[in-house]
Amino acid sequence: MEQPVSERKLCIYPGCERPAVAPHALGGPQPSFCDLEEHNALTAHQERQRRATEAEPAVTDDHRGRS
Repeated sequence: MEQPVSERKLCIYPGCERPAVAPHALGGPQPSFCDLEEHNALTAHQERQRRATEAEPAVTDDHRGRS
């Protein structure tokens, strides 16, 4: 049985809007990622870390350890 479009789970990889892979026919939870091999828990974590690093302002030496 296919889920309605409004109830389909989307891939949780940052920036991906593809639908997550359908649940296995024999049961179990629906996967959280789409069918792209590079979209998995490890690469999603790495991408979130990369984006967080880019969003932080650069720290200069002027503000470190000066008394």
